[in-house]
Amino acid sequence: MGFVRVKPVVHNETCETCGVCIRDCPAELLLELREEENSLRQQVYKGTRIAEKPWQDGEFVRPPCQITCPIGQDVRTFVRRISEKNYAGAFSTIRETNALPGVTAYVCHHPCEAQCIRNFIDEPLAIRTLKQFLLGQRMDNERNLPKILQAKSKRVVIVGSGPAGFAAAYELIRDGYMVEMIEALSEPGGMLRWALPSFRLPREVLNRDIQYLQNLGVRIRTRITFGVDITLADLKAEGAGAILLAIGTHRSEETDLGCKDAAKGFVDCLTFLKQYADGKLMDIGSRVVVIGGGNAAIDSARVARRCGVKEVSVIYRRGHKEMPADKAELAHAEAEGIMVRYFTLPVRIILKDGAVHGVECVKTKLCELDESGRGTPIPKEGSEFVIHASGVISAVGQKPDMMWNQTGEPFRLSAHNTFVTDGELATNLQGVFAAGDCVTGPSTVVGAMASGRRAACSIRNYLRG
Repeated sequence: MGFVRVKPVVHNETCETCGVCIRDCPAELLLELREEENSLRQQVYKGTRIAEKPWQDGEFVRPPCQITCPIGQDVRTFVRRISEKNYAGAFSTIRETNALPGVTAYVCHHPCEAQCIRNFIDEPLAIRTLKQFLLGQRMDNERNLPKILQAKSKRVVIVGSGPAGFAAAYELIRDGYMVEMIEALSEPGGMLRWALPSFRLPREVLNRDIQYLQNLGVRIRTRITFGVDITLADLKAEGAGAILLAIGTHRSEETDLGCKDAAKGFVDCLTFLKQYADGKLMDIGSRVVVIGGGNAAIDSARVARRCGVKEVSVIYRRGHKEMPADKAELAHAEAEGIMVRYFTLPVRIILKDGAVHGVECVKTKLCELDESGRGTPIPKEGSEFVIHASGVISAVGQKPDMMWNQTGEPFRLSAHNTFVTDGELATNLQGVFAAGDCVTGPSTVVGAMASGRRAACSIRNYLRG
């Protein structure tokens, strides 16, 4: 009996384009089946780029969206459960790896959507929007707490209540450890609360996520400045088996533009955003220039508009493609009338009678790639010009604020003032770990959460000896 080839069938109604079926697909052997015109199979193969980069065995069991998610969110399962109207099940799936589902539903940069195979067929699934949809279902999941493993006598103290700290706390509390968080400000949340404007992250959403963690047993102590009100020695004396530093990057990088911080109309983005979060609208005139290309710059520009500024410009030294800000947030800013000037480098802030009067700039062009993989901006000769302004907001970067270390703890720090850790996120001090932006430098919310989860795993291993 001769060999009979059976053409594989892909059901359009049930296919989730996750690519997991590829390993067992006959098209692996019968190459012509990959090239069948206008078939869903062809699109799936094109999307997984098998010819360019063969998948590893471990990756066959997970679709690209989950592989690219920093916290390994099981997108395939929770999307399927939404389609089945099993909203509680979908939310439980998200909760398996996500300590802050409400927060990520609003401010995650959603790399999963960029890797969704539907990109190669029509358009990616709106994964982040689906999370927002779940939040609107008003489910009882907040009262259905997960099972906590056997309680352990070991206590972990986490300094800082941002995304990295919360992610670590979530993992450790579910594993039975006693978890306490220390926060210098009056309310927990770190930069999620006072650096992200409420129009991007509604405060009721953040509060709900935090309350869930407190319901699990996480204790949060506010208005305690680490290194001043309480030290490493104090925490160890109180019985902390391990300490995690998740202090973020709460200090703005300084600008070298000939402007003193005391100049009227000049402010760094973190100060400006915190004032807004505290309900204070800062008066910086009617024409404002924001220097920077990240999310903090775009947030500052949008807040400036809400403070009544008529003309807001963002100047960035590279192009739209290289700009690190979330493209959706950038689109919102432009829709609000904010002008973005690309390939523009600030040279000097012009002062008049101690107040901002304008920004001297020069146009740039990109040359060889730098360590970030982007072209290095260099000035174009003879392209100088001036932007008249009454205020300047500097958003050129952030770094950890080490002013708390008044006892002179001998931490190893990098040239960027971040903690130097080993592969397990342990610092050079016994029993002290670090995670999030204070290790990596400014990153994304979900990136910081991934770091916090890694730190929790390392702390668990450390406490187990």
